[in-house]
Amino acid sequence: MNREESLLALTNGNSHVRFRALRALERVALPSDIAFLLRLQTTETDLYVKKRIERIVSGLNIQLPSKPAVDDDVVSSDVRDRIRADAIEWVAGLLLHEIGSKLGLLASEISHDMPNYENSSSKRRVEQLQDTFDGIEELKKATSSPKPVEMDLASFIRDIVELERVGRDVEASYVGSKPLVMFCDRGLLALAFCNGVKNAIEAAISVRSDSREPMIIVSWGQTDIDNWITIIDNGPGLPSNSSRSFVLGESTKTGHLGFGLGIARQAIETLHGTVELRNSGADGAAYELRWSLMS
Repeated sequence: MNREESLLALTNGNSHVRFRALRALERVALPSDIAFLLRLQTTETDLYVKKRIERIVSGLNIQLPSKPAVDDDVVSSDVRDRIRADAIEWVAGLLLHEIGSKLGLLASEISHDMPNYENSSSKRRVEQLQDTFDGIEELKKATSSPKPVEMDLASFIRDIVELERVGRDVEASYVGSKPLVMFCDRGLLALAFCNGVKNAIEAAISVRSDSREPMIIVSWGQTDIDNWITIIDNGPGLPSNSSRSFVLGESTKTGHLGFGLGIARQAIETLHGTVELRNSGADGAAYELRWSLMS
């Protein structure tokens, strides 16, 4: 697609066609196209197309009116966190839009074209890639603006823990007010809480012995400024290299993609909260979530 064809497609095509046209135009755009692109941007409704227009305009070295420099200290942490979350949401959305949606079709075609696909290493590679994009999708959800609903925290916790215990011989104890009614985004809290529960159960099971039955203790409560949940397991405790556990793409566990704790942190930060992973006073580890009463 040449420059003239790209410009024409931008006025006539659907959002997918416009996106493709902009990819082609990025290589051949001229400074004289700037005004047209800026006009197009004001009426564009597709977020990914708008971002691609911004990228092209930036690449053409537009000299916009200068803005006064802003001291980093003047920008609040909430604003920086929101900018970061918006960037994550946009990048994750772009990857899912451009690549993730095609993975299912690719897997289906390979399964028909390739003999003995079910037992092949190709299938395992495709599944690993699908797992990665599932993680990206969860990350995108974790950046969504909170939508609080009335909920009972005690029932919410028990429902999730009991579901994760199905098929696993792990004891669970609950300590907290029943009921504890609050307003919170259930989806975001579930993203943060589920990962802690899964890790605690896995850790507890990993040291099962005749004298040590796997167990987790989940406690919760509310202060005058925040809500909190703590999960304690009787597993082996944290490894020495656990300091980067919340970094996306890094994991201390073999075979793990390193999305889980990073997604949990993003979800709880979207609720204006924090997550901490530490060794507990006895054996095992403690996973603590704290988030604002106003979430």
